[in-house]
Amino acid sequence: MIRHRLSLEEFQALLEKAPEGLRLELLDGEVYEMAPIGSGHASLVTYLTKQLERLYGDRALAYVQNPLRLSPHSLPQPDLALLRPREDFYRERLPEAGDTLLVVEVSFSTREMDLKKLALYAQGGVPEVWLVEEGGSLEAYREPRGDRYRHRLLVEPGEEVAPLLLSHPPLLWDPPRGTPPA
Repeated sequence: MIRHRLSLEEFQALLEKAPEGLRLELLDGEVYEMAPIGSGHASLVTYLTKQLERLYGDRALAYVQNPLRLSPHSLPQPDLALLRPREDFYRERLPEAGDTLLVVEVSFSTREMDLKKLALYAQGGVPEVWLVEEGGSLEAYREPRGDRYRHRLLVEPGEEVAPLLLSHPPLLWDPPRGTPPA
């Protein structure tokens, strides 16, 4: 059996024909339907967006649940990315791995898929990825090498963490309490 990997152009054509509201992403040439966003997931993305914007202001652009061009065959939609600021806010082109300072994936019910995406982020050269777990822990993956990250840092609620490329000030990791699992 011959497998055909879709290109970004083929994927864009597919998106134009897809039903309204269908959330799809292209990962290594394969199309995946994205999981629905529940209230717990949405509240955590909102919390992180607000906190990171407050800490880093004009040093980073918050990019929420939008496509990131990793390769000719990968267009994931991370829950949140911090990008290098641009005057056009990426109107002229989609951001690429070299534009990212940090990618965040909320991994309540999508752990397996987020680990697949983690390998693609590493291959693409995304400098740092945070995976947020249902129990409130945060895993920071840093220094991509091939399809892996050299360092993994586990951050528990009450501890501080900062993206390596922004470093100061750190975020006090205190996710919303009572967050539902999805």
